[in-house]
Amino acid sequence: MRVQSSVQRERRPRNPPLSGSNHIGDIMNFKGKKMAVYLRRSKGESGTTSDQLDALESVITRLEKAGMKKVNRGIVGKDITKKRKGVSFEGSGMIFNEGDGVSGFNVAERPVFMELLKRLRKGKYDGVIAVSMDRFARNYGALSRYAYDLWGELKPAKIFYGDAENSALGLPGMEGVIQEKVLASLMEWGGLAKTLEILKGEKKRQGTNIDKGYLLGSRPEWVGKVFKGKTAPFLDYRAVYQGIVDKVGASKLGRIARKFDTQGQPQTSFSRTWKPRLSAYADLGVIEDWLDNYEAVSQYILDFGAQPRTSFKSQEVSNLLKSTAGYFAYPGGVLLQNVQTGEKEFIVFPSPLSIGLDRLANTKNALELDDFLVERMPYDGRELDKFQTQPRAGEGKKKK
Repeated sequence: MRVQSSVQRERRPRNPPLSGSNHIGDIMNFKGKKMAVYLRRSKGESGTTSDQLDALESVITRLEKAGMKKVNRGIVGKDITKKRKGVSFEGSGMIFNEGDGVSGFNVAERPVFMELLKRLRKGKYDGVIAVSMDRFARNYGALSRYAYDLWGELKPAKIFYGDAENSALGLPGMEGVIQEKVLASLMEWGGLAKTLEILKGEKKRQGTNIDKGYLLGSRPEWVGKVFKGKTAPFLDYRAVYQGIVDKVGASKLGRIARKFDTQGQPQTSFSRTWKPRLSAYADLGVIEDWLDNYEAVSQYILDFGAQPRTSFKSQEVSNLLKSTAGYFAYPGGVLLQNVQTGEKEFIVFPSPLSIGLDRLANTKNALELDDFLVERMPYDGRELDKFQTQPRAGEGKKKK
């Protein structure tokens, strides 16, 4: 099962364009224009930016046939196949991929989108296409702060087109003014609805373990932890995931993970546990973020003291692991049900790196950090991956 993705939601009949020959829906308006494409998938949504590109392919092809300049299908930003780590702005590609699990609220923290805006200002493109306007930003105000000059001041204006809305910012004349007001309203209310969902959860922030980032679940094996008298070494989950991508067998995965039984043979049980889990994280679009955070926390433990087992027992590492437990167990979010009221919520834990490992390590109660927010949203019935659910979901006890 999967969370309903933004692409799936946006595959609805497009809104009819306003009358007038200048509307972006008028295919003539694309003639001679060089349009980039922007992809972004939010955290908690299933599907991938590759799905978004698939959804836009017929739109791009239709516009090209009608006279729009050919779109170079090369990828700029994050590798859409997820084989390459990091962000690259090399090449002449015109598909700007922000990647999966990226919030629409923090515009400035999206390097691919900021690079695209820079290239628009330099005149490399006449505009940009996305599956919907909320791919650019969750609300009009946030987008305006960083890009208003592109459609509101430049002559000719740059076009920001959302296919789901069948409309755009940057259209000429009075129709452009009307369309901007309509889209501003749609984007503000869309962003407001998302914000209100989060605020509803905020009202419930009473210091529970969940609000502090702690929730039991399958977490990675941490370097320095002592089990049966042995100190755990660093486990290279990235190499394990690459083995899964390469379709190696269970025995080889055990060898990659350095998991051996008493006879010195690779453990196949490791593969049974982690192959479906890491594969699910990839399907949910959070695998790279999870691996980056795991490696960063592991390095923090290794750098903290002279010996990993000593570092692991420190108060700082204990703080860090407690406030990030929920994230590492459920990086794609998790459905919880209050066992007393029956109320269901979808919980999304913040990425540790987005808060700062030092800050988390030096804070016993993560709620003391203003930007530490565990999003709690009413469950809307969407389909979930099994790794976004708990067999026994519940709030747990408050920490004293």
